[in-house]
Amino acid sequence: MSASEEELIGHSYTRARRHPLVIGKLPGAGRLPGGPYTITQVMTMVLTFGLLVMTKDLWAHFGVMNFLLMVLLPWGLAWVLRYARLDGRDPARAVRSLFIYSSTPAQGRLAGKPMRVVRPRLASATCTVRIRSSARPAIETAPAPEAKRLPAKRARSVAPAPVTTPPVPQAGRAQQPKTGLQALLASLDEH
Repeated sequence: MSASEEELIGHSYTRARRHPLVIGKLPGAGRLPGGPYTITQVMTMVLTFGLLVMTKDLWAHFGVMNFLLMVLLPWGLAWVLRYARLDGRDPARAVRSLFIYSSTPAQGRLAGKPMRVVRPRLASATCTVRIRSSARPAIETAPAPEAKRLPAKRARSVAPAPVTTPPVPQAGRAQQPKTGLQALLASLDEH
């Protein structure tokens, strides 16, 4: 059998390695009857016993059987919970997971806080395209910085910048523009 024909088999030992926290021994080194008990089983016994004590006036009409009912019902429910499994978990953990799942926001959490989806808003922009003629090679120019828009109250107090015209080339030799603005103005004059 070659390596490519070899069948791969995977094993998971996760459940065998998880040992639930149990209460199984008495302080004098004796074992609890029916134990060891998980925390879920102990809480079930305590809560069922407390509920039976609080509602004793409703059901306690059997004489000596009342005592047996108060002992056997909590122990019986705990024994049933030992074997009850929901998705491989004890019922208390499954209910806890269901509660966490149902209380989680639909968009999820970000840094522990519910994530809020921001409503989309329209973004507008303008773009100006100038086409140069292909007769003359394009001069590389730096893009002109765009003027910031100021609020209406400030805009009145700011004077517009003076527009400079490029120097007129002298006869016989072509003058190269010194700045990007001069190159832009020179290209506009040609059209």
